[in-house]
Amino acid sequence: MKKFLALLLAVVMVLTMVACGEKTPKADGQVVIGSDTEASGDWAYSAFQSNPNATDNEVVRLTDDMLTVDTDQHGDYVINKTVVKSYERIEEENGNVTFKFVLNDGLKFNNGEAVTAQNFVAWAMFLASPAGKEMGVVSAAYDQLPGGVAYRNGETNVLPGLRIYDEKTFSITILKTNEAGDTNYLPYYYDLGYGALRAVNLTYWFGEGWSVADDGEGVYFVNADGKDFTAANIGDAVTAARYATSDRVTTGAYNLVSFDQSSREIVLEANENYNGNFEGQKPGVKKLVIVKTEQDTVMDMIATGQIQIYSGIADGAQVNAALDLIEAGTIDSSTCEYDRAGYGYFSYACDFGPTQFVEFRQAVAYLLDRNEFAQTFCQGWGGVVHGPYCTAFSMTSKTDIDKKVNHYDYNPEKAVELLKQAGFVYNADGSDYVDGSGEVRYAKVTAEQAQYYDNFNKVLSDGTILMPATINWASSENNSVSALLSTMLANSEATKNAGVSIVKTEMTFPELLNYMYRQDAYGIGGDYSVPTYNMFNLATGYNGGAYDESYNWTTKEDYIEQGYNTDHLYDEELDKLSMDMVYGVEPGDEATYLDLWEKYIIRWNELLPKVPLYSNIYVTVYPNTIDNYAEDSFWGFERAILYANWVGTK
Repeated sequence: MKKFLALLLAVVMVLTMVACGEKTPKADGQVVIGSDTEASGDWAYSAFQSNPNATDNEVVRLTDDMLTVDTDQHGDYVINKTVVKSYERIEEENGNVTFKFVLNDGLKFNNGEAVTAQNFVAWAMFLASPAGKEMGVVSAAYDQLPGGVAYRNGETNVLPGLRIYDEKTFSITILKTNEAGDTNYLPYYYDLGYGALRAVNLTYWFGEGWSVADDGEGVYFVNADGKDFTAANIGDAVTAARYATSDRVTTGAYNLVSFDQSSREIVLEANENYNGNFEGQKPGVKKLVIVKTEQDTVMDMIATGQIQIYSGIADGAQVNAALDLIEAGTIDSSTCEYDRAGYGYFSYACDFGPTQFVEFRQAVAYLLDRNEFAQTFCQGWGGVVHGPYCTAFSMTSKTDIDKKVNHYDYNPEKAVELLKQAGFVYNADGSDYVDGSGEVRYAKVTAEQAQYYDNFNKVLSDGTILMPATINWASSENNSVSALLSTMLANSEATKNAGVSIVKTEMTFPELLNYMYRQDAYGIGGDYSVPTYNMFNLATGYNGGAYDESYNWTTKEDYIEQGYNTDHLYDEELDKLSMDMVYGVEPGDEATYLDLWEKYIIRWNELLPKVPLYSNIYVTVYPNTIDNYAEDSFWGFERAILYANWVGTK
């Protein structure tokens, strides 16, 4: 009897705990978030851009986060237990690996419709499909799936690499070696990431009548009216779904209520049908408003309460100004501070103009005092890095990489030496260049090397083509980094005396990205396919701890056409290192990974496709009308806000 009573008491306690756990405080209140990145209005899960901008990413995360595999506060891959009831990783005799999932009950879209297995395989099918290819999808995943190449080429409408077993059970299989036999996909250092599948509503994305079937050989699309899954039949629906500004059928913590195309204001409200994130967390703030800020007015907007959250402040002057506002009591706010998982830089287009020559790229780096730049911009809240890494990554300290790479310390004399090595030793008339003349240098180039630079090149009477040491810079407008680059590099005496000129053209950020991607990725309109600009100033952030640069330096034409390798640096050694670093390394084999990571960074530093400018300590300002708000290196605003509670004015 005592054992029975004890067991009964334990059951009652468990049931009580579950019941209490289900009583999530109702979301309330509103916060306004300032963003200095201009949203494009394309919410297509990175499908049509290889690197969507920060605000687009935040909106997608806030509105659509039902994934089988997610990343946690440390940036590590984890099974999303809110979505997944059970999970198997099955190693097959041929070396392939299958990730099999069983869904929890009660999963819903924001419109109340049930989420089933077919919703989790549909998006991966679209990305791998001929329709996706025709519509400009950026994805190499088809090559990793059994039958993926034949499916993508339209030889079959069945994709064996994805399976549905019942309404709640499905799987994805990854090839050990692709069917062409030239790439190993297993082992893979970030293995669990292969199992990350996203739930999408088929009617919303593809139109009426679509479902997914599996007769035992693999998945395929079925339409109630007998239509084939082609770009002609789904293209309009996909485009409408990408750019819809309200009434979106999604799965995230918030619903997109509106997006003002002119002001770039985004309004989101809590989704009452949200099942919770990977920890079951649901929003405590009812309404979010994201507004576009400008560098010269953002501090006034904070001071006057027009924005309450300013996340990841990079500009040191702004950080200090914000702290002064708090100290003076002008705003009732708090801050969180953390190492940025990313860095600011300017990048080169490495396949045309003078930036196609590695010595030229290195020379320009020597013309900028990057230590002074970082100090001026960060004002003590960050410093300079010398490659695609940052202090937030454990690899930085574990390899001591800073001591093993070229720092490109400010050295105008070294810059001139490299310019000469690159062949820039002539005047515009073909005569020998005189150092210190202040004129622009020229180099004799072949017709192939001269491509796309006709607006700058000179052609002598004998047919000799002279290319100037001139960079055509696409700069984002109203940007403090751009302003500092103009002063310290583009218009500096060192740059002029070295014989280099930098022509600056300001434009909106989506337009800048279109020129970099060489396609109209953001639906602006116009032809961006012709290489035009060969310098872009941007910054990058890593949303998770997985450092995977595979395909970023691909030399495969198919991937390049999709938008991979936006720097257009075609170096087989760099490409191989970026692939070997993750493919062929067993999960947990940190020593091998670190060795290859270090070699990759050193090669990157030598070829210099980008010039790193700074890596910050980020500071975020948030209002005291919310509590439990904590950003971190791999845990940005779009994650932290979900854990915040509205407490109102005290």
